[in-house]
Amino acid sequence: MGNRAKWEGWAWSFHQFGERLLRMAAAHLMWVVCTLLGGIVFGIFPATAALHDVLSGKWNDRGLLSAFWHAFRHYFWRSQWLGVGTVLSGAILWVDVVFFLRMGTLWGLSIAAVFAGIGFLHAATSCHAFSLLVREDADVKRTLKQSFWLVAAFPLHSLVTMGGLLLLLILLLAVPVLPILLGASLPVWWMNARMSRLLEKRDRTRSTKQPRGETYAV
Repeated sequence: MGNRAKWEGWAWSFHQFGERLLRMAAAHLMWVVCTLLGGIVFGIFPATAALHDVLSGKWNDRGLLSAFWHAFRHYFWRSQWLGVGTVLSGAILWVDVVFFLRMGTLWGLSIAAVFAGIGFLHAATSCHAFSLLVREDADVKRTLKQSFWLVAAFPLHSLVTMGGLLLLLILLLAVPVLPILLGASLPVWWMNARMSRLLEKRDRTRSTKQPRGETYAV
């Protein structure tokens, strides 16, 4: 490959990277607008589902604005139920952990550790659920059930996903301009990428073609 071909390849890669970054920034702006349109409480969950949808490339044949608004309306009620349900159940688990920690006894600490473990499983299931909702386009009950079993079946993958999400949140807090430009898009992009890999693993595991002893990268 000549130098000219190499430069053209790099220029094309840089162009694609810039285009994707611009798309993520525009999608983040739409997420902010739709969240505010819904008075935050009624807007944040449908806007998050729509963000998952457009960043997964599901509606590439539409314009970004049209695809986002279509997804916002399409997932409005299901994302409301999913978001409110996971937030309320997460809050209950958090109160339980704090309650047993404040007991200060060995028994209390043991119960708090159990609830903390359940809380991690709940958080991982909730984080994966929105990505799964837009990919499978299923109802809330089926989405939560599938998300739970995926997390339980691939715990190491889920651990890496949640660790990466935590690092991204630290990065967003450390670099002030990032939350303004990509505050919602960056975590959703990460969750979409990890969900794609997770579904590939699920499909490969189901396949009888998987050689014995083969391992997958996390």
